[in-house]
Amino acid sequence: MVGFVNVYKPKGITSNYVLTKIKKTFNIKKVGHMGTLDPLASGVLPVAIGKATKMFNYFQDYTKTYVAEITFGYETTTLDSEGEIVKKDNKIITFNEFKNVLDSFPKSYDQMPPNFSAKKINGTKAYKLARQNIDFELKPKKVNIYGFSNLKQIENNVFEFMVSCSSGTYIRSLVKDIATLLNTCATMTNLERVATGVFNKNNSVNLEDLLKENNLENNIISLENIFNFPKYHFSDEYKKFLDNGVIFDSPNEINNNAPYFAYCCNKLYGVYENVNNKVILKTYLKDEI
Repeated sequence: MVGFVNVYKPKGITSNYVLTKIKKTFNIKKVGHMGTLDPLASGVLPVAIGKATKMFNYFQDYTKTYVAEITFGYETTTLDSEGEIVKKDNKIITFNEFKNVLDSFPKSYDQMPPNFSAKKINGTKAYKLARQNIDFELKPKKVNIYGFSNLKQIENNVFEFMVSCSSGTYIRSLVKDIATLLNTCATMTNLERVATGVFNKNNSVNLEDLLKENNLENNIISLENIFNFPKYHFSDEYKKFLDNGVIFDSPNEINNNAPYFAYCCNKLYGVYENVNNKVILKTYLKDEI
């Protein structure tokens, strides 16, 4: 089996726990997930099965959508409700103030990742250094904010909003940046990822149901249904070239430098590109198809 399962991760467990349960339950050697969700967060967690783990690079530009809860008046070490409080403020934020700052929020900016994150510093994850109180410096990364919607006031100084953003955006940092623009502090107190690219909450499967039904195969989404790549069927005479990774002249109808699915002998061989009119292998998938 190869493809993706759109798992809905509940609160209280790690993303790696999801992988472990799937591997053990279905006896699968190779799995991976796209975009870590912290234990505090729930939502869409696409899981790659088999050689689909090689396809993560093709998701880099996918938009992600979250529903987040922001609580003004305090900030924690982790920027979420699981950390220790390090800052407090008595300022009361009104709904209009909150709405206005989101309306004027930059569409693109350099965002500083949280210290408690999986960013690596000389090979070590930042959160491990933070837990040991070791000083380190993270570098900001440019992120895109495509829009805010569904603004709600839950209670005094507690708001909910939906945001669509580029991959790599930290919502905890976004919450901190929103508070900074309002001259106060805040903490992310809830988070749900409702979509990441073609995977969304509506077409996800609850982890508990997936494991209980023991029905992985019926929940796998094929690569062809996820990636909108053109398909090219090579005649059987090209089998030996494709099997051995031999570079050969590209058919004229294949566009330059655009990924496509290559088939031969009624099997999907992988993702290829036409580079300088040559057939170039990018991702080999045949063994597990």
